[in-house]
Amino acid sequence: MRLLAFFCWSSLTVSLFAQPSSIDGTYELTERVMANGTVLRPPSVVALYTMADGRFSLNLFVKNADGTIASESSVGRYTFDADNYCEWIVYTIRNNLDKPGLTNEAPAVTDHCTPVTSKNGRFNFSPPGEGVEVSFGAEGFTARIGVEFVDHWRKIR
Repeated sequence: MRLLAFFCWSSLTVSLFAQPSSIDGTYELTERVMANGTVLRPPSVVALYTMADGRFSLNLFVKNADGTIASESSVGRYTFDADNYCEWIVYTIRNNLDKPGLTNEAPAVTDHCTPVTSKNGRFNFSPPGEGVEVSFGAEGFTARIGVEFVDHWRKIR
């Protein structure tokens, strides 16, 4: 009986402290917190990001202070494990996002892979070429661009 109780307790302990083994899912951008404390929510900022079976799709729309729209739509491939995240953008179109105007040029990268660290049940890494730091957990993830803003994404599937 003691042995059975030990195995049950061990299984429960492992599951409570286990990190997600995958970052696959569909995520919705719920808010963007700007450096000055301003919080943007839909419809000022709207995005959906799906990652599944090594493929991703991102659609992002942001209403700028001057009323113009900045946007990105990207599709690509990725690999993920506890040590590395690798990404290849197959196609992207960006409008007024990093610079004025429309472009379909993906960010330049010298290495498509980046190290992953794990802390407090979260996976942390910086996707190559994007200038963003992400932190994935069971509930979703955050994406920080320098000191400019932090995006909060909720896992919806």
